[in-house]
Formats: sequence, C-alpha cells, structure tokens
Amino acid sequence: METVVKRKTGSEEDEPLVVVVSHRKDADGLACAALIRFMTGAQVFLTDYSDMVETLSHVPRAGDVFICDLGLNKTTFPDFLIQVNRLKAFGQVHYIDHHPLDPIFMAELNKLGIDLYHSTEESAAMLVYRKYEEKLSISPHMKILACCGAITDYLDLQPFARKMISLFDRQFLLYEAVLLAFSIAIIGRDGSQSNSHLLEIVEDLASEKLSHEITDAAAYAQEFASHSAALIEKVRKEGKRMKNFAYFKTQESSTGNVANFLIGAFGVPVGAAFREEEPGYYEISMRASEESKHDLGKIMGMISNIFGTSGGGHPRAAGARIKVAQFDEFLSLLDEELSKPSQSDLT
Repeated sequence: METVVKRKTGSEEDEPLVVVVSHRKDADGLACAALIRFMTGAQVFLTDYSDMVETLSHVPRAGDVFICDLGLNKTTFPDFLIQVNRLKAFGQVHYIDHHPLDPIFMAELNKLGIDLYHSTEESAAMLVYRKYEEKLSISPHMKILACCGAITDYLDLQPFARKMISLFDRQFLLYEAVLLAFSIAIIGRDGSQSNSHLLEIVEDLASEKLSHEITDAAAYAQEFASHSAALIEKVRKEGKRMKNFAYFKTQESSTGNVANFLIGAFGVPVGAAFREEEPGYYEISMRASEESKHDLGKIMGMISNIFGTSGGGHPRAAGARIKVAQFDEFLSLLDEELSKPSQSDLT
C-alpha cells in the first residue's frame, strides 16, 4: 500500500488531517484524488473496486476522509459500511460518487451521518468540482482536470460538464484528456510499480501541472496509440462472439478500450474483456454501444450477486470480478440477460 507525500503542513509523525481514497484505473478517479489533494493537501490512497475494502482498512485516523469514484454493490457494501463506521469515529467521511447507488445503501450512509454527494448525471471529478467549486475555481487547472474526468468517462455532454467544457477550447481539452487517459493505460501495464507511478501523476496534477506537462506523457500517448492500432487487429482475429456480445481474454491493463474494440470489430452492442489480474480470478470490463438498451451496471450487479463476487457500474460501462472457474457460466448468464427485453422495450 503506497501513498503520496503526507499533508502539506505539520510533522511527518502526525496523523494526516485529510485522506482521499479514489479509483486508480481511469482519469476520472485520478482527477478526483488530485482535486481533493489540491484543495486539502490530503494523503492519497488509490484502489480499485475489488480491493477497496482492504485499502480502507489501512486508512489511518483522519479529520476528513474522502472516498471518490468507487461504486458499491451488495457484496462490497457490508464490509464497506464497517470501514466507514470505523473512520467516522475519528472524523467526517465524505462519499462522492456517480455510480448507481442502491436506495438502501443511501439510507444506511445517511443514517451514519456520512457526507453523501451522489449523482449518476455527471462524472465523479465533475461532482467533486461542483461540490467544492468555491475552493477549486481559484485554479483554471482544476477546471481543466475536472473536464478531463468527464471527457474520459464519456459524460462530457452532461449539463454541468457541458457548461464547464464550453469555457475552454474543446480540442485542447480533448488533447489533455487523451494524454492523461493513455498515460494511465500504459502505466497500468507496469504491474506492482504502477501504483507508485500513478501516485506521482496525482501529485503532478494537484500541483497544477497539465497532462501534457507530466513527464513522458506524450511518449506514453504515442505508445498507446500505436499499440491500440495493433490490438484492434488482434481483437478482430482472436475475439469470440456469443449471440448478444463479443469477448476477448487479454493481459491489457486498459480492458475498457479492449471492450470498445470488440464492439467495432464484431458489430455487436456489447463487448466484454477479461483479464486474469491474479491467479484464479478474472477482472471484467464491459462496454455498450449507443444503440444498446440494456443497463450493464444492473446486469453486472445481478450476476456478481449470484456468484458472490463484486460487480456493477453504469448502463454503458460496467465491470465485475469472477473466479476463472465461473467463466463459462458467466458467459451463459450474460448472453441470457442480454437476450431479454430491456426495460425501455417494456415501457
């Protein structure tokens, strides 16, 4: 478990006054961490859905703990609640997220007195910016960073994001967002070393560096673009098609991109990329086309509950973690769910 430099003031022996725990796998999550660090000098923990609870168990006592861009489901919520309750004994816990949230979970968090700021309408970084706009608006760089989070999470046309993006040249923002997203994708391939490198990026962004000012960002982007072109062809040749989706087993860290490549390669509404990040377990990323009427987040949540694992997300972008032994059953269940009429078809 690694963190960036502790808070900006005070001795290193002191407990950090502020902590932020955020998603490590995409630009939206890193943007959240950088925004909070810029505003508070927070100690940063980066994590993923599958090890979120373990990460929270390592968070020390703090006056404020911010948890950002980390969705919850029935499998993870009970242990998440235990950790949140522990942290609440020392200070205020803030949960800022844009993934679908079960009303029962929302009620439980409100009952505990958690500072809950939730909406599925904007990216997590844009929610952080909107909630703390008075403090973050002093830096144009923080506005740009929030826009990058929205663009890379495909939520740039949402009301608040659109308003923010209109303040800048769109092509400039797209360039900054792509540099950040592609850098994260390349760094994610470094295995055990990737977390410390991502923390360095958070520190750079919080120090008001733009994406193009991050060391080697342009080289990372060029490398990822070249790699992606070759990967598109590999996915086309080696991917597999079910009735309602296509899938591919990969060692790529950017599994969301692979899922999108599957949609284009096979002309299907849904793509699913599987990566064995640790022996015996697949991390799954799924993407849906604009034409898809199914809610992938709900489907992933339902299937993961059946398997007793974690999963969930948005209607067009979702993920899950399953055992390798559950692979064939997962494919069948997913194909079955995607064969059913969508909710919009029934109304």
